[in-house]
Amino acid sequence: MSTLKQRTKLFSIAGTFIAASAMVTAIAPSAQAATPTDEQIRIALQHHADGTQTPADVAVIKSVPALAASVPDPTAPEEITTTEAVINANGQAVSPANGAPMTPEQLAEVMPPSTATPSDPSTEVTTPAETEVAPQGSAVAPGITGGTWKVTHITHTHRAYSHTVIFKYHTYASFNYGGGKVRGWRDRSDDITNTSVDVEIAPKRIVNTKSYTPASSATSQMKREIKLCVFKYGCYAILHPWAKVQVFGTGKTKIAGSGV
Repeated sequence: MSTLKQRTKLFSIAGTFIAASAMVTAIAPSAQAATPTDEQIRIALQHHADGTQTPADVAVIKSVPALAASVPDPTAPEEITTTEAVINANGQAVSPANGAPMTPEQLAEVMPPSTATPSDPSTEVTTPAETEVAPQGSAVAPGITGGTWKVTHITHTHRAYSHTVIFKYHTYASFNYGGGKVRGWRDRSDDITNTSVDVEIAPKRIVNTKSYTPASSATSQMKREIKLCVFKYGCYAILHPWAKVQVFGTGKTKIAGSGV
């Protein structure tokens, strides 16, 4: 099974070649803007990396198509999507909204792929049991009763100044609920896909926590450190994408996270 650590090497080799080709030998500014010097580009990227970028720095980045398509836009709105599936007592995957059976294609959008990196129990931190109860109402779909497994897939999409996708950070968590309690966790994992630049992924998660169960609610959180780099100019962005899902004994979920 491929892991993030293994794929980091592939991303680095392929990404360095692509980035170097695009940004060293073919770094062409747009026709409407003056040609920035290497020093101006280096300064703009450094300011972007340390969070001190100015409108002039942004203008330099946007004037070079290869940069505009690879440097993350810190002003872009958060782009988070969540897909979920419930596994009923018969082992059938159904929609948590209405209990309708899910197609294989729909289920594939929820379940972690073979490239996802499972949580390592030796690095997990178990936090104290929570006491928060579910929001008013119930998310239990018709026909779904008793102890039930639910899978939640959260995706953070990271976009560049040109709105192209730089990468997507995925987290997955499955939990069992019933009788007003979160009974336990099962699989927890994360993955990075759709990389369009040289991505360096830290081999260990910065955060990997799950709260104690059984409890009225429980929370799973994962966080990574990701560097975006290019051969000529070095690393121009360090991101810490994270995702947190709080789950309740009714099957409801509450999502939080950031791609910054």
